[in-house]
Amino acid sequence: MDDHAECEVLGTSPAELDVELVWGVPGGLGQSWEPVGSAAGIPGVLPPPSEVEELYAAAAAEPPLNEDPKHAALFGSLYDLSVRNGQVLVAATHSEGRLRSIAYGHFWSWAEQDHEWAHELRSTLGDAAATIEWSFALNLLARDPHLHQSGLGRATLQAWLAGISGYSCWLQTTDIDSPARRLYESLGFFDLGHGPEAPNGQPGLIMFRPPF
Repeated sequence: MDDHAECEVLGTSPAELDVELVWGVPGGLGQSWEPVGSAAGIPGVLPPPSEVEELYAAAAAEPPLNEDPKHAALFGSLYDLSVRNGQVLVAATHSEGRLRSIAYGHFWSWAEQDHEWAHELRSTLGDAAATIEWSFALNLLARDPHLHQSGLGRATLQAWLAGISGYSCWLQTTDIDSPARRLYESLGFFDLGHGPEAPNGQPGLIMFRPPF
C-alpha cells in the first residue's frame, strides 16, 4: 500500500494534516488540568496523556524498535507530569478524532532538573553536560505507523523546531540505526554523548542541535 493509499484509509491526506503548535502555560497546569480528547475537535488544547501513550505504543511497536507496551505507559505519564509541572511546547496533528503525530518538549536548565534521571544524565554526559544548559529538550516525537513515509514525522518535528527558533535543543534516542535517528541527523542534530538507559536496555544516545 503506498503512502496516499494509507492516508485514504484514514480518511485524510498528508496535505490536510496541518501541524498545530500549542504552548502550555508558564509554571504548568497543575492538578487543575482536565485533558480534552482529540474527538472533541477543539483547537489550541494540549493532547491528553492517554492519546500520547496510545500513539507512542503504536509507533514504538514497529521495527526496528519493537518496544514493550509498558514503555508507552511511562512516556504517557512523563508527558502528563511535564504538562502539569512546567511550560511545554507541543506540535501535533489530528484526524478522524485521533492524535496522529506529536512532538513536545520544554526549556532545560540544570538548576530546575533536580531528579534522578537528570542527575544520571549529567553524570554520563560529563563535560558535555554544559552544552545543553539553557536549551530545549525534545521529550518525544511519535507518528501514526499507518502514515509511514508520509513525511508527517518530519513536518511535525520541523514545526516544533520552528517554535523554538533561535534556541539550541537536544534529545535522547535509542543508539541504533533507525529512521528517527536519520531524521534527526538530516535536521542538524549530531551525537553529543550517552545518557541513561533507553527502552532497549542500552545507554541512550544524546543528540544536540545548535541554534538555527
